[in-house]
Amino acid sequence: MPKIIEDVENRILRAARGRLLGGDLSSFSARGIAEDCGIAVGTIYNYYRDKESLMGAVMAQDWQAELTKAAQKIAAAPSIEAGILCLYQAVGSFSRVYESVWAAAPTGEGFGSLYRTRHKLLLCQIEEQLIALYSRFGPVPEKGRRMLLSELILAASQHEEVRAEDLISFVRGGVLPCVL
Repeated sequence: MPKIIEDVENRILRAARGRLLGGDLSSFSARGIAEDCGIAVGTIYNYYRDKESLMGAVMAQDWQAELTKAAQKIAAAPSIEAGILCLYQAVGSFSRVYESVWAAAPTGEGFGSLYRTRHKLLLCQIEEQLIALYSRFGPVPEKGRRMLLSELILAASQHEEVRAEDLISFVRGGVLPCVL
């Protein structure tokens, strides 16, 4: 009879997260993660087709947790500006955690297509939060303006030299009229 392991997928994700964020990306291997979990390597492949999909699952789980926290803060934000800052901080926080991983990750064939797909998904998730935020305070801006603001939040959060107050000042200053 096969050995039944409790909560195996979460154990795999925890071990993978530890290796992914623990330093050298070369230590991120199915064999090493399996050893950390006390399972066979094949068990990992029952859940994930390759190490890149496992890496993506770890990041997606962390991003979803960050997005959930941001949504709660946005729901309680006293103004549109405060809600935009919540999004800016959430994206920035998540990015800082994974910055070294992305810098070390290979960018082989198909990377551009994958990047565009994930970038578009991220923008849509930010846009959803903006819709929820604007719905509380007044008219929701048209789609093009929401996407522009989503891109601005994403870009601003990636640069240390762009402070939160710079973002709000930029948006409030008429560069994006009718957004705030």
